[in-house]
Amino acid sequence: MVSKCANPACSERFLYLHKGRLFNLIPTPEVEEVGGDFVPALYERFWLCDECCKRMTLVWGGSEVKLVPLRNEAIAQSAKATAEADSQHRPKRRVASVGLHRR
Repeated sequence: MVSKCANPACSERFLYLHKGRLFNLIPTPEVEEVGGDFVPALYERFWLCDECCKRMTLVWGGSEVKLVPLRNEAIAQSAKATAEADSQHRPKRRVASVGLHRR
């Protein structure tokens, strides 16, 4: 069961599906070899919190899950998407105009 962020340096707890990102990794041949006949148990799910998933992702690294930093372009796109989503939820400001009115 997923209970906290997969980043060992982070202590964020998993509480909501809409916060962060869930990973369901498919076992690689190396993982299947280590697991033998017990492969279905290796379809474990992992979760990265909002902050960690902006900077890194999870992959199978041999026979264990590893954190991999995202490339700078992916980080920039993620930050831009987050800023755009935030701006859509904010109420739009109206500016009062002083001066001539069109008729």
